[in-house]
Amino acid sequence: MIASMGSVRADQIIFNKVNLQQLDKSWALNADIALELNPTLEQLVNKGVTLHFVTDFYVTKSRWYWFDAKLLEAQRVSKISYQALTNQYRVTLGNFSFSASSLKQALIAVKTLEDWVVIEPGLLDPAQTYQASIRMRLDTNQLAKPFQVNAINSKSWNLQSEWYRFDFSLKALGGQ
Repeated sequence: MIASMGSVRADQIIFNKVNLQQLDKSWALNADIALELNPTLEQLVNKGVTLHFVTDFYVTKSRWYWFDAKLLEAQRVSKISYQALTNQYRVTLGNFSFSASSLKQALIAVKTLEDWVVIEPGLLDPAQTYQASIRMRLDTNQLAKPFQVNAINSKSWNLQSEWYRFDFSLKALGGQ
């Protein structure tokens, strides 16, 4: 398991714990993410605007003669929206959707990655060492055009993590 602790402000996303775990023959990513919305984004979602959070994951292999080789990429989109008629928040995690009674509950769901299968069997050599990179960001390109203009002009709309990188080998993690 890899850990990086830090306090979170309302204008940043931080990965607290990240690990890869074997599920049958696949490998799943688990992560605990510190994520808080600033007042501007809270107000936006409470007015019914859907926020799209994108989690990017990729694995590279070092090469001495050229740039690192990108071996696989995975992307997960999480959405939070407010339904005024039912006074509930709608959370979509990939293809799965559910309702949350508060924004706090909705954020807990978005900032917890569990059993996200990112490495299929046979894609990586168990004896080789690889570097994994993960980040999460608010995708302002999914907002309506007037909000995109605001996002360009305001730092409070630019919510994203730094790339979190760690080295791993499937053999060291317990894979065959």
